[in-house]
Amino acid sequence: MKGPAWLAKLETLSLLYVSVFLTRIGFGAIIIIFPIYIQAGSAITGLVTALYPAVEGISALPVGTYVDQRGRRKAFVIGMILVSVLTGIIGLSNNLFLVAGAHAFTGLAAALITVSSLTMITDLTMEENRGTGMGAFNLSTLSGYGLGIVLGVVFAKVYSSTLGDSFLVVAGILAVAAVFAFFALREPHHTPSERRTLGDLYNNLTGDVAAIFPVWFALTVVLGFYLFIPKLVKNANADISQSAPLILLGLLVLGAGAVLFGRVSDKIGRTKTMIIGVIGQVGFLLVFPSIFNQIVLIQPGTPWLTTYSEIGPIILVAALLFFLGAALLPSVLAYMADKATLGYRGATMGLYSLLLSVGIALGTVLAGFADQLAGVSGVFYSAVVILSGLSLTSGLLLHRGVVTRPSGVLGNPGERQGSMSKPI
Repeated sequence: MKGPAWLAKLETLSLLYVSVFLTRIGFGAIIIIFPIYIQAGSAITGLVTALYPAVEGISALPVGTYVDQRGRRKAFVIGMILVSVLTGIIGLSNNLFLVAGAHAFTGLAAALITVSSLTMITDLTMEENRGTGMGAFNLSTLSGYGLGIVLGVVFAKVYSSTLGDSFLVVAGILAVAAVFAFFALREPHHTPSERRTLGDLYNNLTGDVAAIFPVWFALTVVLGFYLFIPKLVKNANADISQSAPLILLGLLVLGAGAVLFGRVSDKIGRTKTMIIGVIGQVGFLLVFPSIFNQIVLIQPGTPWLTTYSEIGPIILVAALLFFLGAALLPSVLAYMADKATLGYRGATMGLYSLLLSVGIALGTVLAGFADQLAGVSGVFYSAVVILSGLSLTSGLLLHRGVVTRPSGVLGNPGERQGSMSKPI
């Protein structure tokens, strides 16, 4: 990666990150305005909202195979065009069946975008800089979501009587991103893939990739717990709009931490960086209930100095732990990319997306039950148990070498990349 070739890869990566950022602005806004837009009770609203991750999960593996066989850029652009059109359709009418159908197919678009993005980053990076590449992807994703959430809060107020118009605005943002990607992105060089079955993917999974799935799945479940926070805020009779700037700041901190720790994983290894992330995440989850209970009691308009004097010290501790927790995501993604068999990179990232969808859905459901049984503390202490237990499972599998490479794995060194990671 020297000279013109390095510059060409850096250019493509930069354009990809800009495209992802613009797309996630739209997704972030939809998180806020979609549940308000649906004209139905809580149960139906929950079911309609769940269609998106359900379809994303179902389509993840076929999309990964498509990305391997048909190309990364093509899948990415198709996904961006599709999500723009579907968002515009939702804005035209809040008919429940129309909204539900369009929202469901948005999950397919999300799978196309996510799987192709991660596969392109894998193609365009090497082991010595792949963690940084994945960290930059996380930064563009989280900052886009954060800005989108803020816009969603604004849209919910500005378009309170005509909320459908906000979807048309979001569709316009997504359309700009699609046009930008169509003209700017180039297909990265990669090993062509023959037509293969999902069974072939299973046979070519390395034991190392399989061993890392527990900690990755735990992280996605915890993400589902985090997505339950707006419901906890509502239950506490607090105004989530008051927290929008704090949410944006938190996502930016998480994204910046992902870039830093992605680079750290390039230097010290993936699994060591994962340990840092697990410690940070577990620590944050342990202190978060106390922070939450204090924040929701703060009255709107309270001066910042007064607020800091009340909860400042614990906020600083939580911020540090949250920052350390950012180490987990880029190191896991880079680890899976390092271990992915050439020709199966898209399908491997499809597995990532599948576990992401299932984990978020399961986490949201478990958070709801935990809240009913034990309140806010029960929600996040449950997350601690899940993350700690599954992280230890991955650590034991890697450390003891319980999971070994299947006999069907391609063993030609020219067909696989090694790993910088060492066992925990």
